[in-house]
Amino acid sequence: MKGTYALELVFASYCVAVIAAFTAIYFGARVRSLSGSTKTFWFAIGAFCLGTGIWSMHFVGMSAYKMPMEMEMSFDFKLTATSLIIAVLASGLGLKAITSEALSLPQLIIHAFIMGTGVFTMHYTGMFAMKMDPAMQYDNFLVFISGVIAVVACGAALWICRNIDKAGERYSFWVKLVAALVMGVAICGMHYTGMAAVSFPIESQMAASNTLRGNWMGTPTAIASSIFILLLVYIAFQDFRELERIKKEKMATEQTALHAAFNDKITNLPNRTAFEDQLLKVIGKSDSFTLLYLELNSYRDMSKHYGEAQAQELARTFSERLRGSFGEAIYIARNSTTGFFVLLNSANKSEATQQAKQFVDKNDQPLNINGESYWPTFSVGFSSYPSSGTNTRLLIRQAQVVKTKFSTQPVTRMVKDEAVVA
Repeated sequence: MKGTYALELVFASYCVAVIAAFTAIYFGARVRSLSGSTKTFWFAIGAFCLGTGIWSMHFVGMSAYKMPMEMEMSFDFKLTATSLIIAVLASGLGLKAITSEALSLPQLIIHAFIMGTGVFTMHYTGMFAMKMDPAMQYDNFLVFISGVIAVVACGAALWICRNIDKAGERYSFWVKLVAALVMGVAICGMHYTGMAAVSFPIESQMAASNTLRGNWMGTPTAIASSIFILLLVYIAFQDFRELERIKKEKMATEQTALHAAFNDKITNLPNRTAFEDQLLKVIGKSDSFTLLYLELNSYRDMSKHYGEAQAQELARTFSERLRGSFGEAIYIARNSTTGFFVLLNSANKSEATQQAKQFVDKNDQPLNINGESYWPTFSVGFSSYPSSGTNTRLLIRQAQVVKTKFSTQPVTRMVKDEAVVA
């Protein structure tokens, strides 16, 4: 004998399947970005939600079935509970595959087979929970087809969940929804194919030991499970959003700390550490270049007579002129309180000297330091790679030892220092 279906519960079972599928997609995408105990916790919640959703769909689908001869449907409690545990374990395996760092095609197929077998086992354990005498009979071909559908559906679900992020943030929700609708069809297809494989002998009677009785449980189960799963998804969404906020704040703090470690806070130029690292990289390329060292001689005088804050403003304004005048430089950095480095592409010392003179000529106006005009005095030293040296220590030392003094103040243009290379 064959039974019939209550279409409203069939539709309800599909809705539960869609919610379960959406949960799998959602948790799969979110849990992958977590780590440690937080990942373990939400992994367990995700597996429970997905397993409960698949099991609820099965249970609602069973309740949608109207038994022949108007028999009242009943279930063995232990087998029903066992089917739920199997669903959760199978879902955990699927979620593990979804959230793993890498998943090759052979691994996906193996996970799909094991997960599909778990869903298949859950379904027929739930069917066996409907104990009766004589026992229900099965069409082996349809049982096999339902197993194939379970494996294929799980494989498709794993593939979708692994690739859903490629859709982009703009279409993410709609792609997830469409994927959940398709997966819902696959889940229901497996269940109702399995139900089609069942037939009941005319004289069949439900076992007296079945403790879960009545067809009334379908609708409450569908509503309760859907609300429960959606509530957990909402809680997870809020938690993940908070985790994302904390993660972004941490990244911003780390970026600020990293910037502070390699940049001068007054001029916002790279500092000595960053400069030496960059110099090593440039040397590694084996291309010739000139290293320009500028010593801001008037810094200490400014600090002595007008205060450190005024001197720092002098350094900041001076650094802006460096950026504007040596825009084509490889690198500009602040080496010390009074020292600046400029890396130039040219290895010709006369060209570098000319660029330094042009720097003075282009900036023949005084610097505006907090509303007051000031003509800074600075010295310029040169070294060239590879003629002056082939390592950072020699290049920096050469540039700092022999310097030419410049002033942007009218009349005094260039005065030679008496420093000599040791």
